[in-house]
Amino acid sequence: MSKNISRRKLLAAGSTGLMAGAVASTAHSWSLPFVEGDHLTQWSPPADVTRNLTPGSTPIRLCSAGDRLSNTNGANPVEQVGQIRANGFTAAEARYATWSLMSDSGARELKAELDRQDLWFYTVHVWENIIHPDPHIRARVHRDYLTAIEMAEQMDMDFVLIHTGSRAYGKPNDADPRNWTTETWQMAVDALKQVIADSAGSNVNLAVEAINNNNMNSPAAHLQLREDVGSERIKVTLDPTNMVNASTLFRNTELINQCFEMLGEDIMYAHAKDIRWSGMLPGMEWVVPGQGEMDYEVYLTHLSRLESPRPLMMEFLNRGNYEGPDQYPMGKQFIEETAQRLGVTIYS
Repeated sequence: MSKNISRRKLLAAGSTGLMAGAVASTAHSWSLPFVEGDHLTQWSPPADVTRNLTPGSTPIRLCSAGDRLSNTNGANPVEQVGQIRANGFTAAEARYATWSLMSDSGARELKAELDRQDLWFYTVHVWENIIHPDPHIRARVHRDYLTAIEMAEQMDMDFVLIHTGSRAYGKPNDADPRNWTTETWQMAVDALKQVIADSAGSNVNLAVEAINNNNMNSPAAHLQLREDVGSERIKVTLDPTNMVNASTLFRNTELINQCFEMLGEDIMYAHAKDIRWSGMLPGMEWVVPGQGEMDYEVYLTHLSRLESPRPLMMEFLNRGNYEGPDQYPMGKQFIEETAQRLGVTIYS
């Protein structure tokens, strides 16, 4: 994989017009350019925003949060593989909460079925708060991260999905006014340094996902985290919608461009969801891909220009119950039709 392009190198090379302002040599910052009058809030995109829709030759592996593998409570992942493929997906992940280490024979059997059905089992998602205010919970989450790395090693995965966490007494996506302070940033850095140290010798990467309720909510934060932790094993789970706020919602093309320019091949996989503004206050809601503001044409072409295939996982959609119809086929159809129009390959 190619080396990341830093913000400083982007400025020096003149490869993008989106960056502005000086930055210290050891720090990265991110903002959208000032494009309108002083009296206007800079929430409208510039008329000349770059939209490079030249497709690459790398296929995208489509997957779904509604089609995860599990092996707890009597679930048999070998039997799940065929159903996931029948639903039209070629990759799958597991939640840490519903996955456990397997026997050697069980792991061999599952790998054989994954190969036979051509399904990529790519990660275990650890949805836990590693900087939780309770030290006992922090210690347990640290152990869970190490166990997840062991799970990934057993199934020949390249990475596990993690989060930098929140100072709130709860989930990693709970907002807290201290989340964007240097103190909180250092807590996350120190916690991940310890995970890296305690898993020394492992080749499993830690792919950190952006969460707009905490400090991992910009491409620059992803880049800075890798440098501050001091490990090439700190990678990226890309989710542009988790970086969206009122200032970036209608300028997400620029945001997506920046993500790929700054993070490049460190992007291990990507999330697919859409977002729109609802109501007079800056409140937003997840919607089916194609029904919101996200620039999927730019997003898909960027993914197709990476050096190797990446999973693209649809999430936060209704699986089909009393709340309404199954939204996953709707989102899948939109992504596939958009990709076909662009000349981007969805692996099948």
